[in-house]
Amino acid sequence: MAIAQDKTDNFDDLLTCTICLETFTRPIYLPCLHTFCKTCINTYIKSTVGKEKTTTNFQCPICRQNVLMGESTGNPETWAEKLPGNHFVTSMMDRQAIRRSEKICDSCKANNESKNALSWCIVCGEAFCESCEKCHKSFKMTAKHPIMLLKDIVTNKETLSISSLIYCEEHSGEVVKAYCVDHSVPLCTLCATLSHRKCEDVITIEKAASGITKSEQAMKLSTDLKETSKQLSELIQKRRDLKTDFEKEAEAIFTKVSTIKDNIVEHLNTIEERIKDEITKSKKEVGLKLFEKSTELESLKSTVDNWITIFDTCLQHGSEVQCLLELNRINENKVTFGDVFAKGTSEMKNVSMLLETNDLAEAFADQVASIGVIRLVESDARVPKLTFRKNANFQTGNINVIKVIELTGQSVFLSGLFMRDEFIFTHNQLLKILKYSHNGSRLSELKLSNKPCDIDEISGTIAAVSTDSNNIFTINMNDMTMCRVIGNTFSSHGFCHVNGEFILARNNTLTWISSSTGVKTEQAETNGDTFYIYAQDRKNYICADGTNTVSKTVNDTKVFTYTNDKLQNPRGIDVDTDGNVYICAFSSGNIHQLTKDGKLVRIIPAESVGIKQPCVIRFKKNSNQFLVTCYQTGKVVVCEIF
Repeated sequence: MAIAQDKTDNFDDLLTCTICLETFTRPIYLPCLHTFCKTCINTYIKSTVGKEKTTTNFQCPICRQNVLMGESTGNPETWAEKLPGNHFVTSMMDRQAIRRSEKICDSCKANNESKNALSWCIVCGEAFCESCEKCHKSFKMTAKHPIMLLKDIVTNKETLSISSLIYCEEHSGEVVKAYCVDHSVPLCTLCATLSHRKCEDVITIEKAASGITKSEQAMKLSTDLKETSKQLSELIQKRRDLKTDFEKEAEAIFTKVSTIKDNIVEHLNTIEERIKDEITKSKKEVGLKLFEKSTELESLKSTVDNWITIFDTCLQHGSEVQCLLELNRINENKVTFGDVFAKGTSEMKNVSMLLETNDLAEAFADQVASIGVIRLVESDARVPKLTFRKNANFQTGNINVIKVIELTGQSVFLSGLFMRDEFIFTHNQLLKILKYSHNGSRLSELKLSNKPCDIDEISGTIAAVSTDSNNIFTINMNDMTMCRVIGNTFSSHGFCHVNGEFILARNNTLTWISSSTGVKTEQAETNGDTFYIYAQDRKNYICADGTNTVSKTVNDTKVFTYTNDKLQNPRGIDVDTDGNVYICAFSSGNIHQLTKDGKLVRIIPAESVGIKQPCVIRFKKNSNQFLVTCYQTGKVVVCEIF
């Protein structure tokens, strides 16, 4: 395993194995360029292959990229032996050891001995102790090799290459001595003899490497890598922000569910109190009525009971005359008594209290099983695709046609754009949206009810299409299905989508409408011939401003106006990744390239890319590729600037 280290140099992290977290021993690297101790990666491979039961590949412990070893590589326990050594890391370890006066004699180490080195052979790239140096000088082949004392290397202010010899990755033990310019690969003697003997440009490795550290190519790669790292940092932060936003949304839903529950409970409590009040009121009213009726009957009963007492006493103790008189008196009152009794009997009603519940209340648990459904909705985060753009000088580079797509028809308005790795076109004669693969073969199509005019991307899979009937269609380009129709919009030919709005261009009018409702939010006039428009946002746009004029407007102020007699009837407009502006001159048959501040760079003849009347131009995002449609021939050419 690795040896513990004393971190003093600024490249110590480069020399630390991420598995054992110590300085490398026998460093080897994977195709993804991650480096590990040979023993560490061997242990990792055996463990990983055993768990995943694979016999052809394993994953890098850091980036999880697959390392394909193939079917004929034998037992996974031997895979580490087949991985290339990292000579650069080895040389950095040598440099560090020399600076710390810890370098061990390479010859002694090969014989399992350990002696501190005192000198360095620049040719062999090896360190020697005093006795091994003497032996090294005694051989005829190495006697004249220049030797430096390690202490002089440490104090030498000039940069001195102490790198060990670089060995061929294909032929074990062979030193890299040459470089094939034709194939951009380093060569050992066997490589040069066996595989590259017919190559025209084979030079020494020293000549190939001369000046590479300060070359434009190296500087460009360094800049690209730093820019890519910056983009990845931004993407990682974006992902973290999305996670934070998602967690906030989840907490908001928790709160909303709790609030809904509280509102439901509060509403049910209100209903309960209302019913209780009705019950109490009815109970009081009915009770009072029943009490009044009972009081009348009790009074009647009291009278009857009094009559019974009087008449029974009369019968037992009174004279017959007295009995006759009481009998007559009672009979006279019996008529009134009978009426009261009859009335009391007729008014006697059974009063019941019932609760008539509705169906929802009776089966509330069944009918209200949920207050909502949780859905996870994925949408395009509008993060630009991470790419290494090919080196391109947009202002002076050559333009090469890489693909021609023949669309049927002549005198046809065609528009198009790049969506992911596919081409999407509108064809106004066929009333169709056409989808083509990256190699130019037709994949699918969608028939429209109106003639399409222009197309623009809304998200990663959704595009909008303007038509000659003032309708705008939004379409899912994955399965070529209609999403929605925004009707009764304003007249347009070309248009673009920015920040939830469409900017429509037609003749001498620009119209801003909401992309969700189609309602007009703003309108402006131009000097005419405004068929297409390019916009970075709603207040920063470029469009034709006359039959041979194009203007850029920012915050309602024209920042440049470009006019040229060779710019007849400007149509499609787009901008490359460096900010240069491209304008299709429909009638004059050329494409005008301007700087970002409106200065003419060059006029590109349409015939130079195989078309006659350029109509629409669209660049692929973060790329040097663009497409141009031709009105006269119904042809689309895909080009690149290099």
